[in-house]
Amino acid sequence: MRTVNKRIVFLVVIAIIFFVFVDILMFSMFSHSEEYAMNSKNSHLFSNGVLVNAGTIKDTNGVALASSKNGKRYYSSDSVVREAMLHALGDDKGYISGGVENTFRKELCGYNIVTGVTSTSNPTLYLTLDSQISADAYEKLGEHKGCIIVANYKTGKIIAMATSPSYDIYNVPDDIEDNEKYEGVYIDRIFKGLYTPGSTFKTVTSLAAIENISDIYDQTFTCNGSYKYDDGEIICMDTHGTLTFQQALNRSCNVAFAQIANEVGASKLESAFNESGLANSYETPDRITTQASSFGDIDKSSKSQVGWTGIGQYKTLVNPYAYLIYMCAIANGGTAYKPYYVDYSKTSGGRYLYQAQGVDSGVKINSDYAKQLKELMRSDVRDYYGDYMFGNVTMCGKSGTAQVEGQDNSNSLFVGFSYDDSFPYASVAVVENAGAGLKYAGQLTADIMNEIYNKSN
Repeated sequence: MRTVNKRIVFLVVIAIIFFVFVDILMFSMFSHSEEYAMNSKNSHLFSNGVLVNAGTIKDTNGVALASSKNGKRYYSSDSVVREAMLHALGDDKGYISGGVENTFRKELCGYNIVTGVTSTSNPTLYLTLDSQISADAYEKLGEHKGCIIVANYKTGKIIAMATSPSYDIYNVPDDIEDNEKYEGVYIDRIFKGLYTPGSTFKTVTSLAAIENISDIYDQTFTCNGSYKYDDGEIICMDTHGTLTFQQALNRSCNVAFAQIANEVGASKLESAFNESGLANSYETPDRITTQASSFGDIDKSSKSQVGWTGIGQYKTLVNPYAYLIYMCAIANGGTAYKPYYVDYSKTSGGRYLYQAQGVDSGVKINSDYAKQLKELMRSDVRDYYGDYMFGNVTMCGKSGTAQVEGQDNSNSLFVGFSYDDSFPYASVAVVENAGAGLKYAGQLTADIMNEIYNKSN
């Protein structure tokens, strides 16, 4: 009898262990089911690790950018569109981590936890991007590396973006790993790039001045082409004479803004940098983690270092996506949504697999300060650059010409937005190793903003 009882206990213990193991296995399969279904070894979706069976990706106009047929993945018939949209879509090897064919794989393959992957759902993923405008922006970057992004500052929807260098997914260059022309080709400069801001940073120094210097609009500054401190000298690109605060921003006077930066002080200048949202790394609605900008480690007692920082020409590095949020916040009264370019995904039967929603960026600029910055940037264009340059768009903006060690020419930058909120678009453009900010990045911005305007009117 004792032997029977021992055997029963042994069998019960074995049964308990078995069911515990089954429960753990079932839990693991359930919790990791998406990972298993989307694994590159799934021959239903992949061939030799390359995605071949997935839904269609369309731009905001319904133009197909990617689709699958008979076990093969097809992309736009336009080679320029293929190159321009490469970083948004991603490459077939997965080198570009942020592309939607990777980040929205579940929605593209029609996966759900009950049925798994089913080919009958025929999902379509719609982007907010206009692929033709993005292609035009890419072409206008020419041989220069750089990027441009334009978003609706009321909704966060990105209408156009391009990053260079890129390549044609149908014709991958043989020397892509060795040719300097393709250096950084797998990096989307919009989300992962960091740039010396040059004079565009004077918008941050202006924010610090508005917040902390009560009589900033009554002050005047004298520029004789340079300004000496005990520990160094600030060099200006011109001899501006006597300037008001607004005129100093219009003419991008280094001497004036170095003095303003020192009057504000390094700590409050850094506080304004943080308040602008430039310091943040963002998790975008498109499931991309952006590169965090950096204020730079400076000696806060060094007047020349503080001065150079205040004019955007020291150790500060900024990310274009973060800069776009800052521009959107100024244009939108102090707050901004996180910009995004994936709109929604749904099956052929109309069932939504994903639908974008506005996500607060967390940036909070005092509405009065934002209004003052908006007017100052409007003055830059109206009173100095010239409204004629921007055609039909009543523009607010700030150019920057950032000197970068080791380059023959400066990087060209332009940040800005439409003053008229019936055409609510903000933009950031960087053209590397090109030269003057207004001439290159400013003109690129003007061309693309006007193309968007003309297409929407």
